[in-house]
Amino acid sequence: TLLALSKEHIPVLVISKNNRNFSLTLPLESKNSDLKIEQYTSATTNRIGFAKYFLEEKIKNHSSHLKQIGVSVDTNIWLQKINSAESISELLGVEGSFSKIYFKHYFATLPKVLHKGKRSKNPPLDPVNAILSYLYTYFYNIITARLYIYGFDASISYLHEPFRSHNALSSDLLEIYRSEINKKVAQWFLDETLTSEDFTKKNGIFLRYESRKRLWKEIKEFGNSLMPKIDDEIALLRSAIS
Repeated sequence: TLLALSKEHIPVLVISKNNRNFSLTLPLESKNSDLKIEQYTSATTNRIGFAKYFLEEKIKNHSSHLKQIGVSVDTNIWLQKINSAESISELLGVEGSFSKIYFKHYFATLPKVLHKGKRSKNPPLDPVNAILSYLYTYFYNIITARLYIYGFDASISYLHEPFRSHNALSSDLLEIYRSEINKKVAQWFLDETLTSEDFTKKNGIFLRYESRKRLWKEIKEFGNSLMPKIDDEIALLRSAIS
């Protein structure tokens, strides 16, 4: 079955019962070596330029989400900070400062019983963080599969540091869609598609297997709605480095 799927260029994402482990099976083929060479070149000659683009898109999208929940943010100030940054570490500093402000307001829109007011991961310490981490990891793997299918090396990145088995380019692209993921998670809790009863506590807080099965239709529909946007962004990146 795996070979048949591979022949049709279909990746397979396997999620463990406890939500902690993910495995991605990809077709074994070498393609687009010219694209990979261009990708390596762009990461060497204009890494900070591409890194600024990913961070700009993240901040614009997250600022738009904040405005939707009644929080005014001067986006131009943050974009100016990005523009004046001279290193990747400076950009990551800007990203970290902005994220603290963003999540402060984000968690304030949700019932306090569902969260501790800040991001936590490895392990997540509350239901909101558990589903955020779950979806971030899910889409990180989806983006990785799309990058490989289009011929990219998912480990060569711009904003995030390449490190061991980390598909850092997937993390770069994920930044653009985190705000949409965050909105969907908030919606699920606010309309009680998810409640605190859907999570179990064992060395952290995790979505129950039964609840994940029930939620899977929603996750799949949401994933299908983001897929064209992800593909468009990958195509845009390909044009930019070619």
